[in-house]
Amino acid sequence: MPEKQQKAAGRRLIDHPTRLGALAGIFFRRHIAVGADATGRVVLVRPDSLTVDIGVDTDRAARVANVVKGWDPAQARSITKRPRGSRSSVIGVRIPTETPRDEGAVWSVRSVNERIDEFAAADVPAEPDYVILGSQVVTGNPLGATVSFAGEMAFIGDIIEQNGMPVLLSTAQPADQPEHPLPAARPPRATGRPRILVLDTGLRTAKGLGAKVEHRGLKSSKLHQPWASDPALYAVDDEDEDDDDGHGCLDFEAGHGTFINGILQRHCPDAEVHSVGVLSSFGDGEISGVLAALDRAIRLCGPFDIVVMSFGAFLPDDESALFRRALLELLGDSLGVAAAGNQQTCRPYFPAGFPEIVSVGALAADGRAWFSNFGPWVDACAPGVDVVSTFFEHFDEVIDGRTTRSYRGWARWSGTSFSAPKVAAAIAEEQYRNGGTAADAWRRLSTDYHKLRVPDLGVVFNL
Repeated sequence: MPEKQQKAAGRRLIDHPTRLGALAGIFFRRHIAVGADATGRVVLVRPDSLTVDIGVDTDRAARVANVVKGWDPAQARSITKRPRGSRSSVIGVRIPTETPRDEGAVWSVRSVNERIDEFAAADVPAEPDYVILGSQVVTGNPLGATVSFAGEMAFIGDIIEQNGMPVLLSTAQPADQPEHPLPAARPPRATGRPRILVLDTGLRTAKGLGAKVEHRGLKSSKLHQPWASDPALYAVDDEDEDDDDGHGCLDFEAGHGTFINGILQRHCPDAEVHSVGVLSSFGDGEISGVLAALDRAIRLCGPFDIVVMSFGAFLPDDESALFRRALLELLGDSLGVAAAGNQQTCRPYFPAGFPEIVSVGALAADGRAWFSNFGPWVDACAPGVDVVSTFFEHFDEVIDGRTTRSYRGWARWSGTSFSAPKVAAAIAEEQYRNGGTAADAWRRLSTDYHKLRVPDLGVVFNL
């Protein structure tokens, strides 16, 4: 076997032996396959997609197209038609997969391995399209919580049936409007307003008003309509899947992007914030979708000073050459800030685990939040328990005909997802006040000898 094929075979995934239980229906509907790496640790992938490096020369692109032509001639013809100004050579390729026939089945990673072998034979770098999750995935069992497991990963929240489909309920709780609502932007300084891009679930929009942001307090946030929802990226948006009239059942991470935008405006009201949807209301996306959305955002509206990524994935061997290289190529001089994840582990969570990204863990009143990941790869931390921020303006959760929770613009939520935008806002505020790049601002903040540091959580930002 040629060396490249041997390497590809050595990194192949196997189906994880643990049964999904209550999560099986949700994972099947969301096209999520649960695999295991060589050490037996869980890895989530799309069973019908790969990330492939088509290179910068026409020869490799032709080889990629030749492989794809064997199962999808139409897709093969589009391989070499990269958008003008695109900065990444890593693309997502859809692959055929056999749909499990029995009702309780789950997706297999077998098709992913087979297609990677095909690309390796053509001397083309390819990797699984890893599933990214908004950082609401947690490990542990706090008092009264309902826990469903996917391998060693645990999802906290009640699972119910809505319209015949299993739904994992949101853990966001309604909250009263804070005593001091979101501050307004001040007159711009000579340094200009810092520009922040949020890659998340997008923004909750007002019904019937196109891309107008629903929450009246998010005046500095910009949602670009072409980015609000993209069927090619598994319908990512901040709308709830079953919501058509302001009531229904909130999906697991509906409102996640709206919540993060409020945190940014509270702590850096002068920032110009742009939002792009890369996660569904359940909270899942994929690496190829993140790269495509980031590439499109920069081409249409960039460059940005800071890119906030409150999501992540576990990777085999804790590395991914394609994801890391493509992400850094697209970021360029932008500073990436990412949530460290909520699995209560020192296992690196990516993209936060990449050395070039500012990774952020969560603090509680007495130290590290019980759910927060930790380790020498975590650069900073901020309070992440019972954070209050912007949410759906008019939404009543109705289950079995009974209103269970009513949201009126504000919610209370916990997670490293909400620590990361606090640190990003602190960096943006430092850049706004004292100039330089976002990287310069981070360097000043992180090397200040007055700063408090927590072992395995980095520099403390008490916001």
